Amino acid sequence: LYGFSSLFAPPNMDETLIPDAASQFYDINGNAIYTTLSEERRVPVTIDKIPKHVQRAFIAIEDNRFYEHGGIDYRGTARALLSTLSGHEVQGGSTITQQLAKNAFLTQERSIIRKIKEAFIAKELEHKYTKDEILTMYLNQIYFGQGAYGIESASMYYFNKHVQNLDIAEAATLAAIPKSPKYFNPFENPQESKKRQELVIDQMVKYGFISAADGNAAKAEKLVFSTTHKTNSDPRSYFFDMITQKVIEEVGADALYKGGLKIYTTLDPDMQKAAENAMKHLPGYYTDGKKLTQPQMALVAVDPHNGYVKAMIGGRGQDKFNRATLAVRQPGSAFKPFVYLTAMQNGYSPASVIEDKEEEFSPGWKPQNSDRAWHGKVSLRTALVRSINVPTVKLAQEVGVSKIINNAEKM
Repeated sequence: LYGFSSLFAPPNMDETLIPDAASQFYDINGNAIYTTLSEERRVPVTIDKIPKHVQRAFIAIEDNRFYEHGGIDYRGTARALLSTLSGHEVQGGSTITQQLAKNAFLTQERSIIRKIKEAFIAKELEHKYTKDEILTMYLNQIYFGQGAYGIESASMYYFNKHVQNLDIAEAATLAAIPKSPKYFNPFENPQESKKRQELVIDQMVKYGFISAADGNAAKAEKLVFSTTHKTNSDPRSYFFDMITQKVIEEVGADALYKGGLKIYTTLDPDMQKAAENAMKHLPGYYTDGKKLTQPQMALVAVDPHNGYVKAMIGGRGQDKFNRATLAVRQPGSAFKPFVYLTAMQNGYSPASVIEDKEEEFSPGWKPQNSDRAWHGKVSLRTALVRSINVPTVKLAQEVGVSKIINNAEKM
């Protein structure tokens, strides 16, 4: 087997076994706040970050002789081959090493040829790596459903906690999933998930990994699952989408979704929370044809000292359209300070007088004021404070639109 195994093993085995890793975003305080939802969402962890009871939960249910065999459980493999040759469905019998071989190098096809290749590659893995290295790679490769690959991503998805903080009951719940990620998913099939979790615990007790008392306590524990995945939207997603596009422009999509980047942002969690709270007070008047509640909103909080974007809201979270960065809207009266600044630079003062009266600036364009009234001669100070439209248009024409645009670009 050792002689033939090298013929089946891929030449780039080391490279292939490095799992694609999700990138993580950090806020301005250096705290991890978001993980990219890549096609294979992984956050690799080292073996020292995975508690012994978590490791043993998987060994107990998947491969109790993991530290004793050389990569192949011959009895299990023979049983699977016999079942196949007799016309029945291909059965299990795969060790953790064989499962790693299948997940990393082969398809999920259930055939006798794949089982043979799996066995040869497993022998090569055992020859090249230690048991702890194989277990680490397995736990970082395995699929837990819902787009979560690897024990850390699964831990965060199902329990909203890091793997090192899992207890026995939680570890057994996760160990129950890989056999059939949909069938034993605690969100989709809680009863079957609980049955298999208890089987995992029984196996842990049987092989001396935990005491009977600890097993009974784990079975009786009321699990608290994460609910964050059930929310339809995360208001921060607009900010993360913006950063995602910037990163892709800089280093490419593969680096973002597979490279396990650590991306440090300027997001201030307190200011973002305040922005989200403000959004909650936005009234909803009607639902439009796209099933979006109107009005929508956008908010950006920028530190004027350094340009840091500290908070961002791009809408109610009902769609992916970021109104803070993508919506083409007139700035309206918010643009008036640029006009008045330019006037100050060109000989005007706040006390300069300009007349507010009806005037046609171009064919068919007779701007009005919000109060539908005219105010006669007013100072620039008054015109700006009261946001009067006609004096602003006249002022813009007098100082020159190109100068105003130049100032806006500089600022």
